[in-house]
Amino acid sequence: MSYTVKRAFNNNVVLARDEASGEEAMLVGRGLGFNAGPGDKVDACRIEKVFYFFDKDQFSQYETIINRIDKRVIGVAEEIIAMATAELKTLLNEHIHVALADHINFTLERLAGGLEIANPFLEEIKVLYPEDYQLACRAAKMIEERFNVKIPDGEKGFIAMHIHSARANREVSRTVKYASMINTMIEVIEEGLGAKIERHGINYARLLVHLRFTLDRIDKNAPVRNPLLANIKREFRKNYEIAEKLGDFICQRMGRKVPEDELGYLALHIHRISLSAAGEIV
Repeated sequence: MSYTVKRAFNNNVVLARDEASGEEAMLVGRGLGFNAGPGDKVDACRIEKVFYFFDKDQFSQYETIINRIDKRVIGVAEEIIAMATAELKTLLNEHIHVALADHINFTLERLAGGLEIANPFLEEIKVLYPEDYQLACRAAKMIEERFNVKIPDGEKGFIAMHIHSARANREVSRTVKYASMINTMIEVIEEGLGAKIERHGINYARLLVHLRFTLDRIDKNAPVRNPLLANIKREFRKNYEIAEKLGDFICQRMGRKVPEDELGYLALHIHRISLSAAGEIV
């Protein structure tokens, strides 16, 4: 394919025009943008990743972004997207080109002003989206090297949410909503048990994953059958009562009643975590 440079953002990233289709595309490759100017032909041998904008509304937003912020931010954002795409071996939702660049720019502005926003969902993000968080850590290192700043762990968590949302093809707001809900659900469980939950144990990780899958099933209206429900309600009455409180909370936030079978599974996980909180081996 033949491409003509429209704009270079750094040595490795250019916005180009596909000569065959006339479509705009972001091209990423080592040395691709070095001394490149509008109208120059792109060395096809250097192209490593090509991102087309099939959604014209997204590209319109992207044009606004690239004309508003530092081109170095656009460059590093595109390199991060290329890195994540290569590692995950999957395409990401086009919106990440807009969202990630805008987020990185906002982060740099806040850090320059001495304002750091805490991420209340950081521990949940690390457990729920470990692959995305590891990619976010690599992304943070790239940003640190380019802009001579220190990216806090909380910001890595926010970047991870952008990556996860793009690969899951969902809005960042839903990822944030899930993390927020799970954070509150953990507090409900702790209040019901009268004990703090150890945040770094395997049982906590299992609980978080189960809570996420529960929210996914409720969101998709995909009920499960629980053959142990009667026994759970009888033997783990206190844990089931806590599960009912979680069900009420989920219903308030998602507008859907949580089936008893689902509550039974929640009660089982609460029982497991209660044994862990009591210091027993489970």
